[in-house]
Amino acid sequence: MHAPIVTSFVTSDPDVGSARVAEVYADNRLRVTEDSESFHLEQRRADLGAVRLDTFSNSLTTEYTMQPLGQVIIARMLHSELDVWTEQTHRRLGPGDVALLAQADREYATTVHGARMQLVGIDLDLLDEVDGGPEDAGRRLRYEPLDPARAAAWQRTVRYVADTLLDDADTSPLVLGSTARLLAASLLSAFAPDDATEPVVRADALPGLVRRAVAYCDASPDLDIGVADIARACHVSVRTLQVAFRRHLGTTPMTYLRRVRLDRARADLVATDPDEATVTRIAARWGFADAGRFSAHYREAYGELPRDTLRRR
Repeated sequence: MHAPIVTSFVTSDPDVGSARVAEVYADNRLRVTEDSESFHLEQRRADLGAVRLDTFSNSLTTEYTMQPLGQVIIARMLHSELDVWTEQTHRRLGPGDVALLAQADREYATTVHGARMQLVGIDLDLLDEVDGGPEDAGRRLRYEPLDPARAAAWQRTVRYVADTLLDDADTSPLVLGSTARLLAASLLSAFAPDDATEPVVRADALPGLVRRAVAYCDASPDLDIGVADIARACHVSVRTLQVAFRRHLGTTPMTYLRRVRLDRARADLVATDPDEATVTRIAARWGFADAGRFSAHYREAYGELPRDTLRRR
């Protein structure tokens, strides 16, 4: 992950538009099926490395031939319609629909009917890191449009990520990594199949595993680590680690790590002169990009607001 690189692109030339599509969408191509004199394409991208947030639109009816992108693309239709063909399957997405376009390792084709859409791209490597399953996470996702409740939850996460990462030029690597993993986890939750099952884990192997994971979290709260890093340090799968934490601590690895970071933030608030630092700065130091959420977690843990702790110094 890296700090956002924001680019904007506008053209009325189909050849220039095709070159742009080939550049940013893995050497793919577009073809205008109507009078090209009325063609207009706009694309805005915030590139964070493993995550890309795009808005994309073009006038007229335009066909796109898409090679495998190595990433999962989630489209939210803002205006007009989009046809998607994957092998023998055809889907039509309309205003308000939120859906995965295609599997990351498959070719597909689209026809954009003068549409405007929001596109979120997440690399498979990041999904696999967060998921930790025995096979590619993208293979187990549903491709039909989300129901209204899941679509709204997904959009809230996208909005939070955009607000967090694009409005703060000083976003730390810790915040970048944790926010990207939040988006990946939200995708896996929103598009998970209804028949997803829990793995079976031997109970007699868990206490030592939990102790190792806890020690790793306690020693590394200042690092940009996620659940896959914790599992890797303990030489187990992500799902085994998650089951262990739920059974023995009644929580998740990342919730435990958040509490460790809250403890470190509290120590800083107690030790820092209020004239030399702010709650927001201390929160960001420990990976909490949203001051409001940090305050809520802090109050739940310690029974007071972080500003009250800082003022008592």
